[in-house]
Amino acid sequence: MDLSSISSILAHWPMDWILIFAFAVLTSLDAMRTGPARATALVLSLPASLLVMQQLPQAFFLGGLFAQFTSPVAQLAMFGAVAVLLFIATHRLIFTFSNGIGPIQALVVGLAATAVLLIVWLQVPSLDVLWHFGDQVHTVFGVAYRFWWLVGSYVVLAAVRS
Repeated sequence: MDLSSISSILAHWPMDWILIFAFAVLTSLDAMRTGPARATALVLSLPASLLVMQQLPQAFFLGGLFAQFTSPVAQLAMFGAVAVLLFIATHRLIFTFSNGIGPIQALVVGLAATAVLLIVWLQVPSLDVLWHFGDQVHTVFGVAYRFWWLVGSYVVLAAVRS
């Protein structure tokens, strides 16, 4: 097997798309092994985290505490904490025992979860500290198409879960 040809092919691909593909593959493998519950919980908790983070500065008790965190890294930590808590809550709400799903369904689940993750990633400025996606990703998952990506992802996950 000629590894130099594979490395030359990967060198021409933008790193954004390699990371996106890797996340989709890992999510698909997890869905094939354990079922779509984790991907569904991720897809439901990420937009909810975005909404909670937008409302957090106006919260009665936590608003003043949240105002202290002004650096992007601190805001990233707050978003991460909210996302993890909502993921755990959502997973506990929707979890049902599953023996896994077929490869095609798992691939669809992985792509749907990746699309929602990218849309939320592009909406949260503090996530830009971890990785800044290029113009191609902003064009494909940006303002003009994010509604259709979200609707399509939720419809696909509903079809796979049924």
